[in-house]
Amino acid sequence: MKKYFLIIVAVLTAAFISCQKAENKPSQILSKEEVKAEINEKMERMKKFLNENQLYGMLFTQVRNVYWITAGLANNQIVLNKDVGAASLLILKDGKKYLICNGAEAGRMMDETLRDLGYELKMFNWYEANPIKDVRGDLIKSIIKGERIGSDINFPGTVLVADKFKPYRFSLTDGEIKRYRWLGEQTTEAVEEVCKRITPDMNEFEIEAITSAELRSRGIMPTVLLLGVDDRIYKYRHALPGGAKLQKYAMVNVVTEKWGMPIAVTRFVYFGDQIPDELKNKLEKTAIVNAYFQEATIPGKSMEEIWESCKKWYADVGFEGEWMKHHQGGAIGYDDREYVIWPGNNEIVQDNQAFAWNPTITGAKVEETIIARKDGFEVVTKSKDWPMINVELNGKIYPQPGILLKNPSTGKIIEQKDHTIKP
Repeated sequence: MKKYFLIIVAVLTAAFISCQKAENKPSQILSKEEVKAEINEKMERMKKFLNENQLYGMLFTQVRNVYWITAGLANNQIVLNKDVGAASLLILKDGKKYLICNGAEAGRMMDETLRDLGYELKMFNWYEANPIKDVRGDLIKSIIKGERIGSDINFPGTVLVADKFKPYRFSLTDGEIKRYRWLGEQTTEAVEEVCKRITPDMNEFEIEAITSAELRSRGIMPTVLLLGVDDRIYKYRHALPGGAKLQKYAMVNVVTEKWGMPIAVTRFVYFGDQIPDELKNKLEKTAIVNAYFQEATIPGKSMEEIWESCKKWYADVGFEGEWMKHHQGGAIGYDDREYVIWPGNNEIVQDNQAFAWNPTITGAKVEETIIARKDGFEVVTKSKDWPMINVELNGKIYPQPGILLKNPSTGKIIEQKDHTIKP
């Protein structure tokens, strides 16, 4: 009982400390002018899409698209594990904008965001949208007057264009990059704080609770929690918490979300005098592969080209075929992966597009979130106080996260010097 009391205290302490930092929980970090500029740019992208597809407007119901078109301000998600929201936004080519929802959402969404963004409310009673009769279709028809509109979900009287529309959100705006930097920094700090706090004999559920509290206290939602320890890290690429007790080795792998934008990051901690040679070697080789991925993520390059290269990268570091045991990651931004890399994927890297590569070699993994640019990529999950492996490729250094080393008896961090390696 004493042990569980201490866990509860640790979770509540994490929440209390983080809650004292108001700057860590912004509902929005952009000025009104920045919000207006972002929405205007997205309206232009949407109009381009409408013209190309001969559409009069778009109906957005997916949570990620509602966030996207409102610069992260409007949230229509009530059920946290569902991407189909409880309200829809109808936006027409002439610039008119409507919120279509029942009374449960109308007040909150109009009062807190959408009235100021120029939306008109079209409300229905909750019981009028059911499997037998759905008045939403009639509401939309009364607005569009026979015109053809697109939708990001299957909805009567609309054209499903969800997959077609996705690429229009790939290239991040200045406002999105500003929010993404905040989210990357806060997520990384939270994950590394968990690694610094956990101790041997904690089980995976306890580590999960601490991780969730650390993120939620910062106003960040975890959407993926892979928290494995010891042998389970080696046995399972996706080590969902199963209750195993931590002895020496722990992985904290999360995808988090705020403003509809996900961030992916993984960190490891090892309890012992030194990291075992085999594990050290595997992590270093994985770090090299991730550095190759980062170097190759250049606007204009195709996924097919990167795909063909990645198989060689694994072979060159002595672990041929490891790429077959787990997907290698890919584009991120408004979905946990907008797409992953696979044979035949002809997507082209866009300027200011976010990527989260996650190469693995059994027992080791490197995962960061980056933004690709013509003048070089930016790591938005960059560590500030963490052991780093500097991978040198073609005369350039690509810092990669190492493994935090802690004394198993005292829990104190054992200092490690950053070191440089070459393929």
